[in-house]
Amino acid sequence: MDALILENKTAFYYSLIGVALLIMSIRPALRHRRLINIPILYIVVGAVMTTIGLPIITPSSGDLAISIIERVSEIIVIISLAGAGLAIDVGTNWRRWIPSWCLIGIAMPLTIAAIFLLGWQVAGLGLASSVLLGAALAPTDPVLARAVQVGGPGKKQDGARVALTSEAGLNDGLAFPFVWLAIGLAGAVSLSEFDWAQWFLYDAVYRTVIGIAVGVGCGWLITKVLFGPLGDATNERGNPVIVLLSSTFIAYGFAEALHGYGFLSVFVSARASLVFAQNTTAEPYEKMAHNSADQIEAVLMAILLLWFGAYIGAELWHQWTWTDLAIAIAILLIVRPVIAYLAMIRTCGNWRDRLKVSFFGIRGMGSIFYIAYAQTHADFDGINDVWRIAGLTILLSIIIHGLLAEHLMEMGEGAESS
Repeated sequence: MDALILENKTAFYYSLIGVALLIMSIRPALRHRRLINIPILYIVVGAVMTTIGLPIITPSSGDLAISIIERVSEIIVIISLAGAGLAIDVGTNWRRWIPSWCLIGIAMPLTIAAIFLLGWQVAGLGLASSVLLGAALAPTDPVLARAVQVGGPGKKQDGARVALTSEAGLNDGLAFPFVWLAIGLAGAVSLSEFDWAQWFLYDAVYRTVIGIAVGVGCGWLITKVLFGPLGDATNERGNPVIVLLSSTFIAYGFAEALHGYGFLSVFVSARASLVFAQNTTAEPYEKMAHNSADQIEAVLMAILLLWFGAYIGAELWHQWTWTDLAIAIAILLIVRPVIAYLAMIRTCGNWRDRLKVSFFGIRGMGSIFYIAYAQTHADFDGINDVWRIAGLTILLSIIIHGLLAEHLMEMGEGAESS
């Protein structure tokens, strides 16, 4: 059997991906069933792939392999960010966004600092690798957090789900300055030689401002084209996938070309397009675009989770230590919940909403991208240790949050709506 599979490994890969996508198509019918975790199923199947000798790529396979991992994870993150931006339909009332700003401006930096200390003091990582670990694992993942996010334009915008969706959309861009901090520290001989002023003014301020500005500009321009005389929204309305991809890549590409944060630009562009389209017949088209983002994201997520399972089966599982497990559990069950809850104590609804938001800080594909991105831009001492700890944290997050997401998020929603 093994020989037959290896002789036809390309065909087997196609078949495996096809089955994975078919399973993804029945996922909505299974979402309310307890103890069914589709992402874990993909990971298990991916891990089984390694037992029959199918070749895979891992971060330790060389420069080409890490570049492939970086690009694939990059694409799925920007598609999910566009979907998150299109999903939030709460207008521009600043009060609705206060919990999100508390999560991003208070909880995320403190979470990065706490994970940095765990990496430095407990795992024994170097300074740069500890910063990278914190920057990669602090943001809520926009891909795997789909189960706890809002449903899309025109659907119920529950306070906890809005907070998690906006956090996932924004913090994957606003964590980037800390990734660049890690890259800079990896190349610095000493802390005294590191240019803190340049990091703050360029990586933290300039890149962020450019990302936001390009996002707003692209959102406005795309809306004008889309709802203009020649636009798809006013004509056939048959190309939401093409429009979604074009607008996402335009926002990302222009921001990156100007050395801004493309992740931030994509989310802001999607949000801006909703705002600029408020006085048009936009709602049906917005729903189609959002559904397109969900479908593309599902395809890419299935492929990446299969790879992640194969990576675990090939390398990670026999490298994990009890220290790694302790760090991962501390991040998921202590660091994120406590810091996020305290950051929102006066801003996010009732205690039940705060518990939901603070608990579901899901780690996933964004973390993979950040580590791969940093690895292609600098040499980190202990980068394999960073991958090992991050991989275990992501796996535990998928297991814990995946099993509990639907049921805990729905608790209290019926009472609130009534």
